[in-house]
Amino acid sequence: MKSHGVRTPDAFWKVIVRGKGDAIAWIIPNTQDATAARLDDYLVTVAAIEKQTGEHLPVSGDARILKPKTSWLVPLGCNKN
Repeated sequence: MKSHGVRTPDAFWKVIVRGKGDAIAWIIPNTQDATAARLDDYLVTVAAIEKQTGEHLPVSGDARILKPKTSWLVPLGCNKN
């Protein structure tokens, strides 16, 4: 609020669903410590995001409650910019 007159969120979340329903989810704090190198530290289940946000996400079965051990690799040729 002080610098721009807009409330800054404490964190943001992201869910990616691919292929036949595999899902991965993160809740990433809005801090300087949150870097790409620490992405795996912020992995959560889709169910955790649903619980915190009250949103229902289009993820079914085990993909809702399973948390991958690491973030997925970026596919070759993917432009991450």
